[in-house]
Amino acid sequence: MLALPSYNLFDVVAVSVCGSVVFALVRRLFFRSKSTKLAGPKRTSWLWGYTRDLLKGFSGDYFEQWQKEFGDVYCIPSAGGGERTVFMDSRAISYILNTNAYNFVRHKGNLRLLKRILGGGILTAEGDAHRRHRKSMSPGFTIASIRFFTTIFLGAAGKVRDQWLSKMAAESNEKDIVVNVEYWMNAISFESIGEAGFSHDFKCMDGELPLVGQLFTSLGRTSGNLASIIALALIQAFPVIASLPLGRNLQFDQLQAAMRSIAQGILSDRKVLSDAVSDERRSLVASIMKAENRSLTQEEVLAEINTLLLAGFETTSASMTWCLHELSMNPRVQQKLRDELVNFPEPTHEQLAAEMPYLNAVVQETLRTHPAVPENHRRAKKDDSIPLQNPIITASGKVVDHIEVRAGQGVMISIEAMNRSSVIWGPDSHEFKPERWLDGELPKRVKEIQGFHHLLTFIDGPRNCIGRNFAVAEFKAALSVLIRNFSFATLTDGSDVHPVRTLVRRVRTIGQEGFLMRVSRVEAD
Repeated sequence: MLALPSYNLFDVVAVSVCGSVVFALVRRLFFRSKSTKLAGPKRTSWLWGYTRDLLKGFSGDYFEQWQKEFGDVYCIPSAGGGERTVFMDSRAISYILNTNAYNFVRHKGNLRLLKRILGGGILTAEGDAHRRHRKSMSPGFTIASIRFFTTIFLGAAGKVRDQWLSKMAAESNEKDIVVNVEYWMNAISFESIGEAGFSHDFKCMDGELPLVGQLFTSLGRTSGNLASIIALALIQAFPVIASLPLGRNLQFDQLQAAMRSIAQGILSDRKVLSDAVSDERRSLVASIMKAENRSLTQEEVLAEINTLLLAGFETTSASMTWCLHELSMNPRVQQKLRDELVNFPEPTHEQLAAEMPYLNAVVQETLRTHPAVPENHRRAKKDDSIPLQNPIITASGKVVDHIEVRAGQGVMISIEAMNRSSVIWGPDSHEFKPERWLDGELPKRVKEIQGFHHLLTFIDGPRNCIGRNFAVAEFKAALSVLIRNFSFATLTDGSDVHPVRTLVRRVRTIGQEGFLMRVSRVEAD
């Protein structure tokens, strides 16, 4: 892989600081339209606000603590003297994500960054353009399609099983082997999205990910350096950062070039795009291409393929890795899941979807405790009035049941905190406890949350994750094969595990470029 050149980041920081001064002055002079004044934590850094703190560890813990202190809606300082209104009120979140979703758009900096990575597509489109993209992609994610894809998911996990068994046979003196689980979950996801998405074999089971996979993985190595913090923390306030020659931005350029090369190769293979197969057996890209002449341009199709590569690989592989970590920390849960799975040696799509309640509970609990994207950031396109489920007290002591936001105002939904807050889920909210999905009723405040099983992991509304059923089916298929055949244990006591931000939040072993676990074979009875 080509080495990235180094850059003098002092100049970048200086530009950002100067820009923040100008931006703050302009905002104070010209953008004084009415908005509800809210309580919140005091600013500790004019340049960073709390953004830098939220990028470290689990940001949901901060939001949960502020919820306890300030209520369900509050204001936090953001980069460059700005501020964000945080919503942890279920009705307000539904309004932002559902009722008036297209008034709450991505920040310009985030848009620029996504376009630098993907070239455009459904993740960067707004309003009618977004509706058009989503309509074009939807035929690839029908139940019939997912049923067919499930055989691909099971096959990919089966290849990993065979690789591990071969390694164990070669190391016959060892009762277990140390495995870089992150690599192999990446391999399952690449194999799955390659075959189901594009009828393309990435050949990831040979011991090395393709270039695009290596580039995805390498992002974690730079997640804590100054360039990465600048890019992530200041980009919403100063979109120009997305155009600067920071090392992380150059990584994004390499990533888009690698994805574009794959996409162009796929589009040149007309056999892959053939209409000769039935709708349920057509790949995702073939379904998109059916609509190309009617609604999507060639460049838009390329961008959608990039989006499928990104979303189909990064999020699911990260979730599966987190799940195996949680199961290694909870041997009782792991064994209970295995006891259920042994009854389905060759599971079907219908069995995975409806006949394995504990598998479903484990998957949902992983999605709850470890959402791949911890926060959803938006800004109001026009002035708006957001209704609340429960009235709050403003900074001046007034009780209100609506929050007034001005055009351009930043709003934030902490997905992780909404999924894990003890205020919402009860005192055991931070425990990995699949039984909560099986034992009795969920708390009242949980049931007020709209989304996938009352979770915001896939957000909600017209912008919810179009591939959520694809992701869940892949997740269940992989677990059904791996847990039935192997036992997973921590490398040490779990203290060497930490989260890192790549494009999503991943779990890594400290000092390693992956996530290491002890894996042993489960002997058949």
